[in-house]
Amino acid sequence: MNIKSLYIGLAAVAAAGVLTGCSSDYLDVKPVTDINETQLEDPSVLGTALAGLYESMNTQYSGIDFNQDCGEAYISYLMNDCMGNDLASGLWNNPANAGMVVWPRMNSATEFPANFTWSYYYGLIGQANRIIAALPDEDINEIDKSTLFYVASALTMRAHAYTKLLTYFGNRWEDSDNGNAYCIVLRTEPTNDDMPLVTMNEVLDCIYSDCETAIEYFALSGMSRSAKYEVDASVANGTWARAALLKHDWRTAADKAEAAMAGYTVMGEKELFAGFFSDNSDLMWSMNPSEDGVYYWSWGSHYACNGNYINAWGFGAGAINIDLYNQLDQNDLRRKFFWMPDKLEALSTRQNPGKLTAASFWDEKMVNPAAFLNMTFTNVYVRNGNNSNYGMVDAVVNWLSDYKNNVFTGDASSITSSDGFYNYYYETSSIKNSQKSVRLANDAAGNTVYGTPVNMPFGAQCKFWAVSPYGNGSYPWMRASEMALTRAEALAELGDANAAKVFEDFQKLRVPGYVCTSSGDALINEIRISRRAELWGEGDNFTSLKRWNLRHEHREWVAGDVNSGNWAPGEQLTEEMMSQKYSNGWRFAIPAREYQYNSAVDLSLLPTIN
Repeated sequence: MNIKSLYIGLAAVAAAGVLTGCSSDYLDVKPVTDINETQLEDPSVLGTALAGLYESMNTQYSGIDFNQDCGEAYISYLMNDCMGNDLASGLWNNPANAGMVVWPRMNSATEFPANFTWSYYYGLIGQANRIIAALPDEDINEIDKSTLFYVASALTMRAHAYTKLLTYFGNRWEDSDNGNAYCIVLRTEPTNDDMPLVTMNEVLDCIYSDCETAIEYFALSGMSRSAKYEVDASVANGTWARAALLKHDWRTAADKAEAAMAGYTVMGEKELFAGFFSDNSDLMWSMNPSEDGVYYWSWGSHYACNGNYINAWGFGAGAINIDLYNQLDQNDLRRKFFWMPDKLEALSTRQNPGKLTAASFWDEKMVNPAAFLNMTFTNVYVRNGNNSNYGMVDAVVNWLSDYKNNVFTGDASSITSSDGFYNYYYETSSIKNSQKSVRLANDAAGNTVYGTPVNMPFGAQCKFWAVSPYGNGSYPWMRASEMALTRAEALAELGDANAAKVFEDFQKLRVPGYVCTSSGDALINEIRISRRAELWGEGDNFTSLKRWNLRHEHREWVAGDVNSGNWAPGEQLTEEMMSQKYSNGWRFAIPAREYQYNSAVDLSLLPTIN
């Protein structure tokens, strides 16, 4: 089965459909179940096809060598966050693990970043096209209401997929000749015919039309979705707003973002620290929280701060770039998520007996530059001991315990592990290792409780938690917070006097007492920084940095230099890689499998940025 079959296959599978394969043939997997066009005339079968489409966003796609490639969340994290500036992953950005460093692979037509991203989103499009094609050619008012709802959902999913493909494979708007630059293949029918490259404007016209029609059909159907891993009119509006940002169509972005978040509420402090694994009023669209079919392959098992693989491997949950962290107001609530130098200063003498200071984060005895800047956990403080006992273990364990007990507001019973593992550390009633364990307190039964850490990097996050034992949860794909910031940015770009007020309404929920006094470029910059902090780890970073035409920069850690960055030494990004024009404007290469099987693709049409 060649790649073209993916466009009509991956099929309208039953909800339990699973695609598996090895690293060399994951694009050649046959669908478990296929549904023909006659069957799709039955609304109940159409609903099953739509369930299969949703399930393909959450299911495992290939072997273990790709580390948790379960669809949408995987691409959001790896291709967007790990390709950006603000999230450092011990799994994907680690110089010691050179085979997995993803940035230099962006312009490879044969490796997995381009291949998997392309095939995944065209897989969604292929399934959506079959559902859309099942719409009867008759008066809209005579069509079964459930059919209208399913088609509206498929139109929204197709718009989402094309918006994401433009994000990775299209040019920045500034480099697109006002949208006339060629970019990707546009497939709107369930065929495997050869299809040529089209312009960004043609793709954007399709996205806008799909969203508009979807919103109309959702209204006519009178139906509502049954779960937030499905789509509805709010998601269609949000997708429209995202596409408008790519086009710098600021008025549309502002209007559609406002429409998208209607009925939702930007989360306050309590929801902010609930772990991002359960539903709330801010969450508009999310991963299916069910553990069925994914188990240890779930997003959270690899990338949540209490994930099973964080326990086993000691890396993966991600760390924030100190350059972004330092741009946040010192009272910004979102700073609480991260283990950064200023956290040492907030600890009590009991919690930080070695009296470590911020400079300790650049001390090779405290941080290991050869192990992705993990804290060195062989130095429990010993009173009257020798000078090698600095107490970094004490500081880390006490901060983690304090976060779990006093900052985390989620359902503690959901994240409690049978082995006592929490966010990067174990809580036990016995000392596991006298060189790595710190006494915390006594439990209700009077037993002494100890904390024993696993590896934890400079800047480690406690934003994302997952449900024990498999790491599932409602990882966010779209939130009201994103839409609020989208609206604020679009209004600011328009020079609209309401922009400051819209941003202030959001920002005061993150910085208590915040009053917006900025305007013009200063306001736009404030909004951008807040967006980067708010959506950290949610699959927005590469997208936003690319459309803002900003520099790709990772400042490496230097021993003894407190003004250096917190990226592990050895990444060796060249000046070309950090430039806005790298890989023709951060544009993924079209996979070789596409043009090898699709003879209508003419790569010479793609623009080159000099």
